[in-house]
Amino acid sequence: MGAQFDLAKALTGISGILVTPFDGQDEVAPQRLRPIIDRAIAAGVHILVSNGNTGEFYALTTDEAETMVRAAAEQIDGRIPLIAGIGRSIKDACRLAKTSAEAGACALMIHQPPDPFVAPRGIIDYVRRVHEASGACR
Repeated sequence: MGAQFDLAKALTGISGILVTPFDGQDEVAPQRLRPIIDRAIAAGVHILVSNGNTGEFYALTTDEAETMVRAAAEQIDGRIPLIAGIGRSIKDACRLAKTSAEAGACALMIHQPPDPFVAPRGIIDYVRRVHEASGACR
């Protein structure tokens, strides 16, 4: 996934979860991310997260989340690592994991599955399937 970074080292630094900008018609406005990303990197942030919890992940459609992770990866342009938040149903999570990996995310942040009554083995299976969908090395 993504450019080669020392992810363990980056994770000990400062991380920032990107907001999701919208336009006046309530559509995602990925071009409005650029100054946010540039300023965060200039300020010394070590890693950025697209589609995180404060990025309104659960308020976005899967299509919108794909748009935002692609835009973030393009605008970060390999300067620092990108982590992609993914979740929802297993099909949506797998689709977003694949898109995020293809866009250049170097890791995934898997949001808690939406079923509060899922058994522990169900969570393990969910994470395993998402991992496999991302195409990440084993």
